[in-house]
Amino acid sequence: MTDRLPQACRALRVTRADLVDAVCELSGRPTPPRGAHPVRALYLRVLEVVATTAPGALQPGDISAAANVRSGVLDVQVPGPSEVAAQYIEQLVDDLGIGDLAQLAHHAALTWEEAAEGAATVLGFAGPDLEEPLCELGAHSLVDDIAERPPQHWGRLHTQAVRAALYLCLADLADALLDASESTPTPLRWRSGTEQGQESAEACISGVRRHVLVDRAAALPPREMPVWSRPDVAPVQFAWRWQLRPGASEPITHGCGTFPTPFAARHAAECAITAMAAGRCEL
Repeated sequence: MTDRLPQACRALRVTRADLVDAVCELSGRPTPPRGAHPVRALYLRVLEVVATTAPGALQPGDISAAANVRSGVLDVQVPGPSEVAAQYIEQLVDDLGIGDLAQLAHHAALTWEEAAEGAATVLGFAGPDLEEPLCELGAHSLVDDIAERPPQHWGRLHTQAVRAALYLCLADLADALLDASESTPTPLRWRSGTEQGQESAEACISGVRRHVLVDRAAALPPREMPVWSRPDVAPVQFAWRWQLRPGASEPITHGCGTFPTPFAARHAAECAITAMAAGRCEL
């Protein structure tokens, strides 16, 4: 195993015990229950297989690309280690019984859009085909049926669609670890802003003080909301962005979004500050 996990812990400023939660925050997934919970254990196994890849062997997005290649959505060459990781993720999901599969889908907060993508792959639609009205209708009809039925009444297509969607969700989680383990954020001291959800910080770039702001970018559309609600977890309702200004009340000079959580937006802002200070991107 490489040192990806310690590197990710340092970049995200968390302990090893909190790494699963931090990676979930980066990818926009709810954190699984603490302790010996099967979903937490499965997430950890996904992170550990990513940790076996050599530094620099993969880029963030490679494992999701490999998962999409395996599902038939993409037809591109992917690095060998990403193919291995995607195959491992598939095996983890395929080994789950119906009860554990439904539990993972609930705890991963599988969205309507993600479930429709999974349904499209098992129905034989891929990529641009899903945008065709009849294909889209077929995929969404299958998802509606999945949502209405208890898991013990799912048929073969229902379970295959949920599994296909979870392959991509877990690949996204794996890519979040890749991103964190190869990132070099500049730690900032964040404080609550004047509006709900806002956070701000000060950064010094090339001797010039800058104001960094994280706030809501937009409300999420219904298709990006979870299929199943959880009373113990509030659903993510907004996308987030970061902005850079010369001063707190001056015009924006840089900005980027959208991100699934404030934590992800803060991390992206801190990584951008590092790049700007090193001259890798323009101020």
